[in-house]
This record gives sequence, structure tokens and C-alpha cells, in this order.
Amino acid sequence: MTSPRSQKMTRRQLLQGMGAAVTLPTIVPASVFGANAPSNRVTVGVIGSGGKGTGGMRNLMAAKGQIVAICDVNKRNRDQAAKIAGVPESGCFVDFQDLLAREDIDAVLIATPDHWHILQSIAAIKAGKDVYCEKPLSNTIAEGRALAKTVKRYSAIFQHGTQLRSMNATRQACELVRNGYIGKLEKIVIGSPPGRATGHHPEEQVPEWLDYDRWLGPAPQAPYSRWRCLRVPEIDGLAGWYFVSDYS
Repeated sequence: MTSPRSQKMTRRQLLQGMGAAVTLPTIVPASVFGANAPSNRVTVGVIGSGGKGTGGMRNLMAAKGQIVAICDVNKRNRDQAAKIAGVPESGCFVDFQDLLAREDIDAVLIATPDHWHILQSIAAIKAGKDVYCEKPLSNTIAEGRALAKTVKRYSAIFQHGTQLRSMNATRQACELVRNGYIGKLEKIVIGSPPGRATGHHPEEQVPEWLDYDRWLGPAPQAPYSRWRCLRVPEIDGLAGWYFVSDYS
């Protein structure tokens, strides 16, 4: 019987491939993973199956990762992702801890709202899973350091989904600068898009397909509004929580 981390090279290759695949039309060739018998594939659980989660899941499937479980507090997202990946109802969960309890999962893709990233990543690593987690890593420096310590302590593989930093072109540019190709670096100019406020919105009834308490999780208690939890056409289809400091 293989140990929980006996497939480290395979898992590392799969998770590293994710960093590029989410942004680029790159598909990791099947040869990277050796034999593709089901027993040799990396089994993956998806935690958070909205747009980012489903996109990442498709890339993992293209790279011959085997999606065996889906977790989302939004039943509509969960059902859609399960249909795409061919995951049966027995592999669908509302509570991410139930997914992590499965011993047949090698790694997890985490694509939940930002305020959940650290807690779910640390819990996954402690459960013996390797992790690909979408950006941002955390909302505070202390949280990020706690995760780094956990990764080191458990010798886990952790891939952070900051795709631009994972792209070959970006890495090559960094190497050129570090090697003095452009001469002495005098100044760095950074461009950052402005934030926006969505304003105050009245409390609404929680939809029957959403477990709002689990969506909030570690965040402060707040009344439900679609502007808080969902993608909203009025703000270009972006999720309202992008602009709320409790979550992002």
C-alpha cells in the first residue's frame, strides 16, 4: 500500500502544470505522468467549483488528473462541476472537511472566496493532501506565514495560483534582470487597477441552494445579499465579495 505522499513527483508535476494551464492554452502531455492507468493517476478533490474552480478542474482533467470529489456550498455550482467531471452524488460535499476525510484523495484544488484559503489549505495539508490554491494566498501576513510553516512541517507540495508569476516568460524576464542583462535596476514602476465600492444593499432571503453560514465561515456574521456572495451583472459579472474587506 502506498504512503499518502508516495506520488510526490507526479503530484508536483500536476500542480506545477496548473500554474501555467489556468492562464495559458498549455496542456501537460500525458507522458509527463507515465502510465495513465487509474491506479497511477493523481486523484483530486475540488473545493470551490465556481468559475475559477471549474476552469482549474478542466485543466487538471486535461492533464490526466482524476477528479473524484467536489465540494461547494453552492449546490448549483456543485452539481454543474460534478456533471462536467463525472463525479457521482456520493462524491459531492457541502462541508470541505468531509471531502478531506476521504483517504483516496491525493491533492485538492482550492478555489473558494479569499477568506477561506488559509484555513482550507492548512486543513488539507494536515489531512495528508497536497494543494493547489488560487490567489491570493491570504489576507494577512500572519496567515501566510502560518501556512508556510505548515507546508514545511508536513513536507507538503503547495502550488499558489499566481499564474503570471508561474509563466515561463515572467520567470525568464526575472532571470535576465537578476543576471544584469538590463544593467543596474534603478526603478520599478507598478500598475494597479483601482478598487471600487458596491455600496450598501438590503438584506435578501438566502437561496435554498446556498449554505450561507458555511459560505461565511470564519468571516464576521453579516446579512445575506447576492451582492455579497454571487457574481453580479451590475458590476461586470464580478463577485461582490471582491470588494468587501471581510473576504478579500
